[in-house]
Amino acid sequence: MVLLPSLLTPSTSTSTSATTTTTKSLLTLLTLTLTTTLPLLHLLPLTTPTTAFPFPQDSDDPTSSASQFSSPSTDPLTGLTTQRFFGARTQFTFALAMPSTTSASSIATTPSSFIGTLSFPLVAGQGWGAMGLTGDMEGNFILAVWPDGGGDVVASFRQATDEDNPPEVTGTFAVRPLPGGTSVNSTFLSYTFLCENCLDASLGVSVQASGNAVMGWALSERSPRGDVRDPGAFLGFHERGFGPFTARLGDAGAVGFEGVAATAGAPVQASRGAVRAVAGAAGAGSGDEGEGEDGEGESSDGEDEDDD
Repeated sequence: MVLLPSLLTPSTSTSTSATTTTTKSLLTLLTLTLTTTLPLLHLLPLTTPTTAFPFPQDSDDPTSSASQFSSPSTDPLTGLTTQRFFGARTQFTFALAMPSTTSASSIATTPSSFIGTLSFPLVAGQGWGAMGLTGDMEGNFILAVWPDGGGDVVASFRQATDEDNPPEVTGTFAVRPLPGGTSVNSTFLSYTFLCENCLDASLGVSVQASGNAVMGWALSERSPRGDVRDPGAFLGFHERGFGPFTARLGDAGAVGFEGVAATAGAPVQASRGAVRAVAGAAGAGSGDEGEGEDGEGESSDGEDEDDD
């Protein structure tokens, strides 16, 4: 059977017409959609990336707890084995080494010395950090350090008999910097020193039979108020972090301690306004020692927490 061309024409024409109509309809719909939505795009909320601080700010809650223990480390400057507390979020570090002959019983009766390192970040060259003999702020005996604005570090003994501005104190203790142990720039400070007769039971340190002692730390990104070269400058709030930790003093004995200690420089002088330290001023504790936020320091099993 032969199909005549005339019989195909109506079908082809109808199909082409339908396709054209459909295409025009789709184009019209797309044009209408764009015309309607484009003017409204400026009304949509924009998502702006935000930077989260890795640690709390301006909080009265401690950012560590006594359940976080120091761990073994080696001091890169002296080569001494140390016990180190490290805050993973704040990057605050305090490490110490003691004479190998030191014991818990000897600290209870006779002040002991240690070689320590305080390291922490700065903001535009500003900030201060401190370690304390107890985990409670009340009456705590602390050593605070900060940049002097000229490439060196100020070290200042304080006693928190006034928690708003712990007064500078003097006594039979002294801090003596180690050669090459001072490093400070716009972003970081590190200070290695001999702390003579600093571990004193009358100033608050309490060593358990296990050789452990709850100690404390504090960090601020703001310089002390007044003349930063003055060891008695006003210390503000430790808004970057603070709290207790447990130092394994019984494991902090280091072979070679005496040789390194012998290289320490002259004692840092206190300001004229310093007062005599008060024996027995350290408080019994506020109950905060067992609290705090996870992630600052090391847990009881010795592993770093939140160390990302």
